[in-house]
Amino acid sequence: MGGTSVRRLPGSRSQDKAARNIARKSAPALSDAEVAAWFAGKTFSTDWTSGNFPLWAKLLRRFRSSPVRVLEIGSWEGRSALFFVNYLPRAQLTCIDTFEGAAEHQADPYTVTHQLPAIECLFESNLAAFADRVEKIKAPSARALPELGIAGRRFEIAYIDGSHRAADVYGDGALTWPLIARGGIMIFDDYQWEMMPTPLDNPKPGIDAFLKAVKGQYRVVHRAYQIAVAKR
Repeated sequence: MGGTSVRRLPGSRSQDKAARNIARKSAPALSDAEVAAWFAGKTFSTDWTSGNFPLWAKLLRRFRSSPVRVLEIGSWEGRSALFFVNYLPRAQLTCIDTFEGAAEHQADPYTVTHQLPAIECLFESNLAAFADRVEKIKAPSARALPELGIAGRRFEIAYIDGSHRAADVYGDGALTWPLIARGGIMIFDDYQWEMMPTPLDNPKPGIDAFLKAVKGQYRVVHRAYQIAVAKR
């Protein structure tokens, strides 16, 4: 370009490979410009998700060039789904949502009036360009997950962000776990979410109980506001 030529200096293949490995590890997994391009022309009323992207990019980087299967429980307007189909360009994504909102959404008059009626349409519009890679299952996860299991479906990645009630979160984890391939990643959102006054209406007790039930079957790869485990 511009008359400039580049000549490779002599060096061993092992040196070249080591240099490439260092470059890959030091390069940012995700740029702001890349994310902005994903959401150009999309419509959202909320953003509870973008702050998680750097973490997800780090956790899922090894899957980036693979034809992985991703399961998402709780899709809302499709922001997290857009991350998965863009960051993992060979992924097939299955999204489970009732599109009726969780208990805290249904208790808020503004959300009921101004957001809930539109979320399914926004999800479909925002994901329209990926129709051949996205499967939408409009159903409660307690019904949809057993059906996926009976059908023999398997996934390398699962993101659980549906109901915040502890019993529901426990159920989502327990029903999803058999669907996860060995070495796969399961990410729970809102581990530290405490918006409801009753502890069992928050996710943490359910996540803790699930992890205790499958102790020895996973290793924790991240624990903060979100918790992620890799299946052994």
